[in-house]
Amino acid sequence: MMHTDGRNTFLMAGLNGDIITCWKKCYEQFKEQPRDIITPEVRNAATVDEKCQAIFGYMVTNTRYMVDRDGEQLIKSPARLIADGVGDCKSYTMFIASCLHCLGIPCKVRFVNFDGGSQYTHVYPVAIDEQGNEIPMDACELDEDGTPLYDFARRYMKKKELYYV
Repeated sequence: MMHTDGRNTFLMAGLNGDIITCWKKCYEQFKEQPRDIITPEVRNAATVDEKCQAIFGYMVTNTRYMVDRDGEQLIKSPARLIADGVGDCKSYTMFIASCLHCLGIPCKVRFVNFDGGSQYTHVYPVAIDEQGNEIPMDACELDEDGTPLYDFARRYMKKKELYYV
């Protein structure tokens, strides 16, 4: 199980460039955190897709989406997200990208804008499978029953991607 010291939440102003810069710094600091909760069954899954489905399922079972308050941008470490049980797209992406890192699965972190404005308004991880195919892991996209959609990405107008192995 993951443990948290209660200090792994970062609060900043909502400036777009600051969010991306802070997200990258947080990732470098906390990308190893999920190593202890990844079970042998997940590690030994036959395919990247099976590993990704297990990570996605764990996160959506153990957390719920909650948007940050106006004027705040929180980025939670993987341990803090699980301890709190709530987070937004930045914290969800931190958790999934960190799990993918611990499993040696390449991923992109995709910051997007849906309306063509100048600011990126959403972020989600995209795993890369054995054949180089993308697996979007955006737990904020829901079906009509409110269930997070695995391997689905909404069309966007603008993107910025960070690549991690």
